[in-house]
Amino acid sequence: MLDLNRGSSRGFTMVELILVIVVAGILATVAVPRMLGRTGFDTRGYADQLAATVRFAQKLAVAQRRDVFVQLTANDATLCYIATTPCPAASWAPGPGGEKPYTVSAPNGVAIANPLAVLAFDRGGRPQTAALLDIQAQLDIPINGSGTHHVYVEQETGYVH
Repeated sequence: MLDLNRGSSRGFTMVELILVIVVAGILATVAVPRMLGRTGFDTRGYADQLAATVRFAQKLAVAQRRDVFVQLTANDATLCYIATTPCPAASWAPGPGGEKPYTVSAPNGVAIANPLAVLAFDRGGRPQTAALLDIQAQLDIPINGSGTHHVYVEQETGYVH
């Protein structure tokens, strides 16, 4: 016997299928560029990582009661106990996990815009850099990638943000 009752058949209408394709297309135009263009995320991530490294250098200087230097290049930052660039292996400062040398490297497409040669913290945690001695309120370390993020070091306290 043939079932002539078409109301009980199951499936999608053409309008429903087209609507799903349109919604998927809108999601693809929004999500795909964000997934492929990671430079913005990498820039912010490296700026945060560099700020944490500079904060750690300040805390290490206070904890060990000795000068700690952050040697900055366009692509990385390394902790050292002396200002000589490059830092000799005997003077590498340890990282939070004890690793030597403690270096944070910028991802592809991200760089420190105007790297200082060296950012120094004295045993009291105060920054001792020539750039700060020009009566500036803070040191600005710009990170360029997709946009620019900044790491600031306050002159008086050494506060990093």
